[in-house]
Amino acid sequence: MKEEIINTAINQIQNIAGLTVKWKNHGNLDGQLIFKIEGREITFTAIIKKELRQYQLNELLQLHQQYKNLIVVAENIFPKIKTDLKTHQIAWLETNGNMFLKRNGIYYFIDTNKNTTNQKNNANRAFTKTGLKVVFHLLINKDLVNKTQREIAKITGVALGNIPQVIDGLKETTYLLPLNNKEYVWQNRRELLQRWIDKYATVLRPKLKKNNYTLKGNWKELKLNNELAIWGGEPAADILTNHLRPEKFILYTREDKLNLMKNYHLIPKENGEIEVLEMFWENTNNKKTAPPLLVYADLILEGGKRNNETALKIFNEHIEPNL
Repeated sequence: MKEEIINTAINQIQNIAGLTVKWKNHGNLDGQLIFKIEGREITFTAIIKKELRQYQLNELLQLHQQYKNLIVVAENIFPKIKTDLKTHQIAWLETNGNMFLKRNGIYYFIDTNKNTTNQKNNANRAFTKTGLKVVFHLLINKDLVNKTQREIAKITGVALGNIPQVIDGLKETTYLLPLNNKEYVWQNRRELLQRWIDKYATVLRPKLKKNNYTLKGNWKELKLNNELAIWGGEPAADILTNHLRPEKFILYTREDKLNLMKNYHLIPKENGEIEVLEMFWENTNNKKTAPPLLVYADLILEGGKRNNETALKIFNEHIEPNL
């Protein structure tokens, strides 16, 4: 697989940018990628991934400390990770020929080519906006998949006709294996969780965005109607772990703008510290926070050392035992 990825990436970047690129299978990590640009050779230590996910960013930052000329080669790198890598001056190359490279006065940034992997994944109904809502519940409760489709539809809040399509999508990607005519067994649920987070960031979450607000006063003193509004992200992580002092806030809600202002004295502000998102599930247990799985996703997607440390704590205590 790695050989196919590196060969495809080299062919694409040579065709698109007209660069001379060579690959050496020896050396540290997966090998060396050598670019010949303007008569000069620049050698990178390469690490190859099929898909680069947000939770792998810390590993890459640590490797970058050891290998200053590090390049990540992958079939698919998600947009936020590209931005993070670029911020830390870590070179990257996708198999479609997209690339970021900045070394020794030479700068290349190509990010206009579509990713065929993304297009293929988008056709899978488990990873559409509706499918992601269903998979969210299935990740929280692994036994839900063996309920009737009508029960699954009721719990997830999606139309009954979507359920078999989501199940088929999970079977197609081998996360679900048929045990008999009525039951399934799971495999690779941890991988499915990371894939859900990646797709949540790009497919579902952008459609949940309502507005940003600011709050005068202490967020802990807000008396939320937890059937309609609960904390996500950093404040939820603080409630769950007492390990994080929130700086950015996420509020999941079913309340409209008028009620948010009236009930909680939130003030609309374009760059306010409170990001309000639509609550896409029923908070039937009346808890103060979003499910730990979603809080974990919020922290991973926001990134940063504090958030990543707290996310790991939440994963170990609240998520892994149920995977």
